[in-house]
Amino acid sequence: MSIEKKRRITFGIAVLLAFAAILIFNIFTPYMTDDLSYKATVLKAGSFLELIKQEYDQYMTWTGRSVGHIILRFFLRGSKAVFNVFNSFIFTLLTLLIYWNIDHKNQYDTSVFILINLLLWLFGVMFSQTVLWETGACNYLWGSTIIMSHVTLYHWLIKKTVRGRATKALLWSPVLLFTGVLSGWCNENTSGGGILFVVILLCSYFFGKKDRKLKPWMITGLLGQLIGFGFLVAAPGNRIRAQFMEEEHTGIFAIVSRFQKITLAIESNFLLLIIFVLVIAVVIRLGKKSWKEFIEKHFLFVVWNLIFLATCYALILTAEPMPRAYFGAGVFLIAAVVQGYTDISDNDVYFKTLKSSFIAVLSVILFFTYMDSGANMIRIYREYHEREVYLEEKAAAGEKDVTVPMLRPGFETKYSDGYQSDITDDPEYWINDAYEQFYGIERISAVPREGWTEY
Repeated sequence: MSIEKKRRITFGIAVLLAFAAILIFNIFTPYMTDDLSYKATVLKAGSFLELIKQEYDQYMTWTGRSVGHIILRFFLRGSKAVFNVFNSFIFTLLTLLIYWNIDHKNQYDTSVFILINLLLWLFGVMFSQTVLWETGACNYLWGSTIIMSHVTLYHWLIKKTVRGRATKALLWSPVLLFTGVLSGWCNENTSGGGILFVVILLCSYFFGKKDRKLKPWMITGLLGQLIGFGFLVAAPGNRIRAQFMEEEHTGIFAIVSRFQKITLAIESNFLLLIIFVLVIAVVIRLGKKSWKEFIEKHFLFVVWNLIFLATCYALILTAEPMPRAYFGAGVFLIAAVVQGYTDISDNDVYFKTLKSSFIAVLSVILFFTYMDSGANMIRIYREYHEREVYLEEKAAAGEKDVTVPMLRPGFETKYSDGYQSDITDDPEYWINDAYEQFYGIERISAVPREGWTEY
């Protein structure tokens, strides 16, 4: 068996293991909060056109993120098991998209693919809400994957053109227009980051050498993103939702306050990744004669970091962004870290040992984290399932006022939003209301588990 074939098989096994790992966690993530209220609404739709009508109503009254919510509505009409498989595929695809954007790697570079997975698992922002929770995943995981798909395709075609290989303009122009619209219509700051990345690639191509001509797909790809982004931010629902956001300061003080909050959020979510970036930058810079050489030879490393910062600080335009809004920025920063990792040469034994040790340490950390969190997720899932069965029985019996147990304390894990999404003792609370809508029960309240004796 040739070395290349062994590398290909090893890489394929790594991809399958990555898929299996995220599938297990998807299986043990139940419906929570918005999943229930959206599903109750979706099940009232008699056709796909009615789903579109529901989304149009939401576009006009609440949010412009129609692409993610149409995906959500589609899956909520079916079984959670189907979503689990597709969501695991999308997560694995995201890791591959990051991998395909990395320069200077070996063919079938399993270590790079493993590093991407390690960083996403350990440092993915609000992993429980952005990757595993169905409503959040359709907005953030799927949105980021759509954006990265367009960016990856655009990047690949740019590199192909630079190398003098012909591209079929008639084919790629409409394809990139379509993927561009989807990419621009996903998530405000992350879609903006995708637009900026394409603009930088386009400028680098056009101004890099004389006599370079723009291809039609280069224009349609960017135009599609701008069109999609226009639909996203122009939604009337955005203005209505903004009225519910309160802010302590006004004017310039509001901007300063937002800047500070974003900076603190960056520290909270990305400090270790930023330290990795700085160490990598120092190592690479010491081997270069000038900053110009550094930027020219490690262009993507610089660009991914710029996109990360722009995606984060674009949130200064909103009063109070949700913490999970930083997920897409985290994807860009992880791409920067991995690009820097591959930019460090393996020719030096010291650096090669350091890089291998880095992956080994992260692998050990994730192994123990995964095992401990997996056990807790199974416990949380079991209690959610018991409660769901009980509520179904009470709903079938026509009960109007039902009491259920809260989760047992002590099973908390960052990979489950179960405790934050738990039912409370207040039947008027919004989470309780979601359960009431879904099960058709007028009042649902909860008591601590230790005081529960029904099952």
